[in-house]
Amino acid sequence: MIFPLLAALIFTAVTAALALVVGLVLWLLRKPQRRYWRAVGWLHLGLFPLHLFVTFPAALGLLVSRGVGSRAVERLYEGPRIAADGRMLMQSWSTLREERDAGKPAVAEDLVVAAKARAHRIPSSDGVTICAYRVEAKVEEPIAVAVLVHGLFRSSMELEPVANMLRNRGCECWLVDQRNHGGSTRAPFTGGLRESDDIVAVVEYVRTQPGRQKTPVVLFGVSLGTIAVSLALPRIDDVAGVVLDAPIDDLTAAAHRMMTFNRPGDRRSFTYMYEPWRSLVLTALGAWSGFSTTDASPIEVLATLPHDLPVLVVGEGLDDRAPPETVANLYRRLPQHGGTKELWHVPNVGHGKAFLEQPAAYDAALGRLLDRLRN
Repeated sequence: MIFPLLAALIFTAVTAALALVVGLVLWLLRKPQRRYWRAVGWLHLGLFPLHLFVTFPAALGLLVSRGVGSRAVERLYEGPRIAADGRMLMQSWSTLREERDAGKPAVAEDLVVAAKARAHRIPSSDGVTICAYRVEAKVEEPIAVAVLVHGLFRSSMELEPVANMLRNRGCECWLVDQRNHGGSTRAPFTGGLRESDDIVAVVEYVRTQPGRQKTPVVLFGVSLGTIAVSLALPRIDDVAGVVLDAPIDDLTAAAHRMMTFNRPGDRRSFTYMYEPWRSLVLTALGAWSGFSTTDASPIEVLATLPHDLPVLVVGEGLDDRAPPETVANLYRRLPQHGGTKELWHVPNVGHGKAFLEQPAAYDAALGRLLDRLRN
């Protein structure tokens, strides 16, 4: 409760400071002040609960609605880099910082130019333009086209390790910057609801590329990206396979989990919120962005998927945003039988980190999914 109280105190302090300035002017002019300060006191006694229950959630909802985006260092990312021998030169926060501090890229300029040239600008709904990077497969005719979607506050760079695995297995990869992230344009944040329009637009665009009309399409999402992927699935024909890593079962439930973030020693735990503030913030977010978080419920959509659609679900044992029990429940709701769907539980790994900490096993799991692709 400290976070909402502190915010309300700050809002109240602003008007109190203004009142103090007015009071000082009155004092300098030798005007009577008793009635003035009595009115100021009663006013701020009323303003504090107003700020606590109205101003604070409204301001935080606006901040989320308009402020979501890639972390500052990740905004430096300019696309996947492929060496002359076909290797993907992996990038990370560390490499981006090193290049920023050095004032120049760590690779030849032609690789940077080629990385930028991989970007495709794809129109979507609400006037949004999506940036997606195409990375060719290592074989002349790819076995599938993989459309990959990153998580909250990230960018296409997060997807490089998975894209590297998939292209080594014969897939062409399209790394998608979600709206408000990376090189895509901005729009009010809707937690995957309208973001799913972007995935539909990207798949439609990919299928217009030469020779890709009939190539099997695999969708991959991690964290927030799983919401956009899940909600897009019913609107995309003939998807060949789906990978959901750290899947979000329900936006409202996930938002409540994020606002009760509590890890010992992590300063972000300061933002822990009790009710009713969590619900008030979600209501404000919906009002600012024009949607309801209850409309983004991937688990209900996934339960209606075709019975023969291969699905790989990846859950991490130390995940407090998509906890193992919610991932297991989502997996149980999938209509596929055991030979078509797979739940891979990775113990002792945090949210969306399995492909970084268990790359060999992750690659093997992707291989099993590709083996199950519908003909």
